[in-house]
Amino acid sequence: MKRGILFGLVLAGMTVIAFQRLGAASAVAMEIHHGRLVTSQGQSSKEIAKRHALDWARLRYGAKNVRLIAASDKTGYCAIAVAGRNGGGVLVGVSLANRSQAEADALAIDHCRQAGGADPKVIRRWQG
Repeated sequence: MKRGILFGLVLAGMTVIAFQRLGAASAVAMEIHHGRLVTSQGQSSKEIAKRHALDWARLRYGAKNVRLIAASDKTGYCAIAVAGRNGGGVLVGVSLANRSQAEADALAIDHCRQAGGADPKVIRRWQG
């Protein structure tokens, strides 16, 4: 009886780990001229997440105006921040696969500041 319970617990634990890993990949693509962002999250691999983000952005904004700005195949908390640029325009900071939402927010804001952005703000958060 005890062996059956132990086996059941081990099997349940392995199942949970497998399902957490299945939807771990995220990617962010950007339309270059106006800075519009597209995310792909919860994909089974980094390559699929990249392709999905780029394909969706191309469909919405045109094939020539899109580029990938971040991708990860690890699970965790994610954030996108934007900041004004001194000469006009905006800067985008992306942080993927962090241990906490606070860490993701802080890193995305930090990326904006390091690039010379003024008054960065987090505009999007997700867990993936």
